[in-house]
Amino acid sequence: AIDDDIALTEIDIGNLIRTKGSIYAGCKVLLDSVGLGFRDLDQVIIAGGFGRHLDLEKAIFIGLLPDLTIGKFIFVGNGSLLGARLLSFSRTLLKEAERISLMMTNLELSNHAGFMNEFMAAMFLPHTDAKAFPRVQERLRLKKKAA
Repeated sequence: AIDDDIALTEIDIGNLIRTKGSIYAGCKVLLDSVGLGFRDLDQVIIAGGFGRHLDLEKAIFIGLLPDLTIGKFIFVGNGSLLGARLLSFSRTLLKEAERISLMMTNLELSNHAGFMNEFMAAMFLPHTDAKAFPRVQERLRLKKKAA
């Protein structure tokens, strides 16, 4: 049993806002750099323990994740372990992974001209780009109407 109070401090909220801002901004800049947007994605794969406990609707509402249909998000658990298992059983997948690895490039976000602008825009609750979050805007509108 927990005997102490659980407290959410201003520092905790600031950390959450910076974290969600950097994740969203990093993904947006990455997609922009290859001429794509979030709506172009067929799937968003979320790996690790982070995804296991993530409430997708709330993550979208605060601007951590893009405003896509919930069905586009897939949780894979320990993605590195899953990948290692798959590659250990398939030479075809191993060759495909090697081929893909040769196409990789590095995008240094700290040096990217647009990252800081995207990061600053993503540091608000809700996100400052209302057009990027239409379902969130609709929920806010309905909530305001009901009040």
